[in-house]
Amino acid sequence: MPHRLTPADMPDGLTVRIDRFRHDDVWLRTWTMWIAETEDLSPDERHDVVLIHGLGVSSAYFQRLALVLARFGTVRLLELPGFAGVPHPDHPLSTEDLGALVASWVRREGMSRVLLIGQSMGAQVVTEAAVQDPGIAAHVALIGPPVNSDERSVARQGWRLLQSAVFEPAAVRSMSIRGYVRCGWRWFAHTLPAMMRYPIEDRIGLLEVPVLVLRGGHDAVAPEVWTQMLAGRARRGSWAEVPGAAHSVVFDHARDVHAHLADLVQQ
Repeated sequence: MPHRLTPADMPDGLTVRIDRFRHDDVWLRTWTMWIAETEDLSPDERHDVVLIHGLGVSSAYFQRLALVLARFGTVRLLELPGFAGVPHPDHPLSTEDLGALVASWVRREGMSRVLLIGQSMGAQVVTEAAVQDPGIAAHVALIGPPVNSDERSVARQGWRLLQSAVFEPAAVRSMSIRGYVRCGWRWFAHTLPAMMRYPIEDRIGLLEVPVLVLRGGHDAVAPEVWTQMLAGRARRGSWAEVPGAAHSVVFDHARDVHAHLADLVQQ
């Protein structure tokens, strides 16, 4: 998780804790952060937050966003099985498997009015978690959700990711490369097919809570028409775009993303 932050970035009273969670021989790593002032929030003001990363990478790119979201309540960043040094399972996991794992963990933690946030593949995982266990989330945010149903091929999605990468900060490209190397090509290859075939456009309609679909203006992986269609299929969906951002909008436009999330939790 956070490795580029300096003491000046840290809010007063910040606490960070690292834990592991095991479920049916599959592991998650969690980074939990909170600030002292949120302890005084009333139940109506508090929104605990869960952030889930995309394919091949880690929660590192959420570091700036996590700090501003800590004003909502306790923030937890999850690192999924096989990524960021978390042990590789002995068998491939489907998106449904990952959703069940996350739902089990959220339920065990007993959080308050949870805002589930997923970026890229993480958007599929939080969708599935909230579909399987509708009571775990009060709000869901899908940021740069794949896979555009009109371009459901590995070659096309690889090209779209490269198109987006042109607009990404160098730090994001560097973090992504390190993440891919760390997870290894074999686990990446095991996970990619599940992401490619997951029908988020069908599953989103089963969500019962307010859903925000958010993209960066230069995100070729999650184009405007696709994300607007997803928002339209949600029962209580909304759509937003951050101009000038790309696929990793959560990293370099954290304040803009925070503003949209603040609007979401008022619904």
